[in-house]
Amino acid sequence: MSRFGIGSKPAPRIAIELSGSGHHPAAAIGTAADSDVWVEVTEPAEAALIRIQAADLRAAQQQTARIKSAAAVAGRDPAGISVLVDIEVIIAADAPGARQRMARLDEMLDIPWVPRSIHYVGTPTGLAGLIADIHAVHVADGVTLLPLELPEVLGHIAFETLPWLESIGVRMAREQVEYVRRRGLRQCATDLHTAGERRSA
Repeated sequence: MSRFGIGSKPAPRIAIELSGSGHHPAAAIGTAADSDVWVEVTEPAEAALIRIQAADLRAAQQQTARIKSAAAVAGRDPAGISVLVDIEVIIAADAPGARQRMARLDEMLDIPWVPRSIHYVGTPTGLAGLIADIHAVHVADGVTLLPLELPEVLGHIAFETLPWLESIGVRMAREQVEYVRRRGLRQCATDLHTAGERRSA
């Protein structure tokens, strides 16, 4: 049965922020960059949107509570505000693969990379479960996903994480999801072409 059905609590809002070849500073080394874009992949909501960054889930929940409380004190309906917490993401087919990918990126830097917000390293379905839990226990009203490396991470999100969430009742914005999928596939083709040119040089 769908978790987010008619008459139940509104489903989480989900957005993806794409930046160059990924948000990890090592991702841009030797790869083709693309333009930055923020896209909401769930159906549009009337509520105003506020993005936050937090070191962990508890900090995010506290920020969300403060924002909702301040809205109520100001005479605004807290339900009219959607708080989305940033999640920096590395995912792969399995957790060990995701950890290896993360370690490879970190090893490319001269100084340690410090996440700016909640950091998830794991599987596509694990990420989907985290998003659902963040919403269910009132940590935030949704998330903005920041893929740390493209295109692989974006592909996992678009073709695995989002369908899993849709299967439990999260309504997706079809055009936006298709845009994300096309961008992931296009960037994958560009990266393969660039790699081929390097090998032939």
